[in-house]
Amino acid sequence: MIEMENALTNNIIMTVLVSLLVGYGIFLILLHLLPKKLRQENLTESHKIIEKANRRRDQIIQESQELTEEKLTLEKEEEEANFQDSMADLEVSKRQITATQRSYDQAQSRFKKRQNEQENIKVRVATTRDHAQKQKKTLSHLENDILLKLASIAECEINDLKKNATQLIINDFQLECQRASKEYLDEISTHAQKKALRVLDGILARYSPEFLWPKMTNHVDITSAKTLDLLQSEKFSLLKDLTELSEGVEINLWQEKKDQPYIIKLGGGYGIFKESARLTLENLLFAPPSNWHKVASIYSNHRKNLENQALQLGIEATKILQLSNIHPEIQKMIGALNWRTSYRQNQYYHSIEVAQLAGILANEMKVDPDTAKRCGILHDIGKGIDYRIEGSHAVISGDYADRFGESRLVCDTVMSHHNDLVLETVLSYILKTADTLSGARPGARVNLEEGYQIRLSAIDQVVKSFPGITKTAIMNGGREVHIEVHHKKVGETKLEGLARAIARKIEDDVAFPGQIKVIVSRRYEAVTVA
Repeated sequence: MIEMENALTNNIIMTVLVSLLVGYGIFLILLHLLPKKLRQENLTESHKIIEKANRRRDQIIQESQELTEEKLTLEKEEEEANFQDSMADLEVSKRQITATQRSYDQAQSRFKKRQNEQENIKVRVATTRDHAQKQKKTLSHLENDILLKLASIAECEINDLKKNATQLIINDFQLECQRASKEYLDEISTHAQKKALRVLDGILARYSPEFLWPKMTNHVDITSAKTLDLLQSEKFSLLKDLTELSEGVEINLWQEKKDQPYIIKLGGGYGIFKESARLTLENLLFAPPSNWHKVASIYSNHRKNLENQALQLGIEATKILQLSNIHPEIQKMIGALNWRTSYRQNQYYHSIEVAQLAGILANEMKVDPDTAKRCGILHDIGKGIDYRIEGSHAVISGDYADRFGESRLVCDTVMSHHNDLVLETVLSYILKTADTLSGARPGARVNLEEGYQIRLSAIDQVVKSFPGITKTAIMNGGREVHIEVHHKKVGETKLEGLARAIARKIEDDVAFPGQIKVIVSRRYEAVTVA
């Protein structure tokens, strides 16, 4: 920095000197060129200028020297201040290095101390391990001695004693687990029942049917004795021809008591065929016997009209439930349930009601309500054709829905609503609950108590007519018969044959709707009192 200042000063001085020399040269040139007098005046003036320039030069040189000295003084003072600051920083650094060294020495001292303690701990651990091994060996000898003494006292083998002790511990633990599990299950069941009751109460409060159950007629009155004589004569075969046309509908003359008039009773078969036969009879019995040969055309017209009406009823049901993509054949089968009853409950309106209840319940259970309503409207369509297909109406309904493109979930759920298929899903329980609510609510069904008791009594008599029967339980409204046989009187290999024999005898001797499942079981129990 100082060298730069000196160089600057020298440059200024050299510039001034060069300027003076150039001025003086110019002056000499003018001196020779101008006249003498003018040159004298100019010379005098030049001397003045030169003197003035010399004075200015001396002044500039003096100012430059003073400025240089002042700058040098300031730079010296600044350097001294920087030096003092550097010395102070150095002193602080020395103190920090001293403190760091002191901390390092202390840490090294602590590390050596911990190292010594660790070595001591290792020694103690090794000593303790050796002592523990010795104690373990001693304990093992003592345990063997105790086991030998216990075995000699109990007069049994050591291994048996160990197994017995282990089994006792396991049994106690299992009992404790079972007790705790039972308490948890009871608590969960209590809460679940309370919540279920609240949900069901809410559903019943929200549901209000907008239809009246129609009353079905399955007979035709005979208005005169002459008509009865014609029906019983061999000349006319109206009832026989109509039975053949209706494909499975039983049409017979029936008299409940001797003093009561005869009626024509229709039973079984497809609901549309039965209703067509009834309407045909009502038309023909009030017409002359000469018109009875038109039975086929009249029956065909009624059947065609009812099939169209069934399809319209199916379409209307899907509109009420706001369902889509249901095959026309399934819609027709839904409508056909209008001429099918169960405990005098119209199955068409029952299906709509089950679908509506299932939709409300599914909404409460956070399940898709459309799928639940779909299962509800399809769950009993098998009742329309169960007269010609063997099996439970639930299975028939599921198979029929599957044939016409319904999803596997819907079909399986429909099959499970009477436990023909074990399906433990929320949707399955929703359908079962909705079906039970529709059938159990006041006024939904007519309980034919007398006929029901007669049917149960007849089933019980049939079962007890076989040897070796010890217990009988008729369950699920007469749809299942649980039978237990004596293990000495009935062998295990004879169970299947016995079940088939009982089922055949029930078919021959008992009049019942739907299907009855026969379950035969055999067990042997050994009981000892200590």
